[in-house]
Amino acid sequence: MKAIMQKAIVVILIILCFSILGLNIFLDEYFYRTRPRAAEPAAQRIFPETIHGGTRVYLTRVETLPFDYAWYAFAVVVTIAWLLNQRWRCFGPFTK
Repeated sequence: MKAIMQKAIVVILIILCFSILGLNIFLDEYFYRTRPRAAEPAAQRIFPETIHGGTRVYLTRVETLPFDYAWYAFAVVVTIAWLLNQRWRCFGPFTK
């Protein structure tokens, strides 16, 4: 039972990594289609973000957070999954 739980935790962390990546791709496309190409101070859209192959759009501060921190979160979750896999030997040539 313990080995099944350990494998489930590692798989869930890997799924979380792909979810973070998918969210970043989705937001890139969504903001490309819906956000202005010029700053709108009245709407608080004053933070430029380069997305979708070089297009500059203006976002609010909250809308820029996923772009600022998604890659750090991705790296942390991948590292945790890798370390747990190494410690528990869930997947790989030397599994239990």
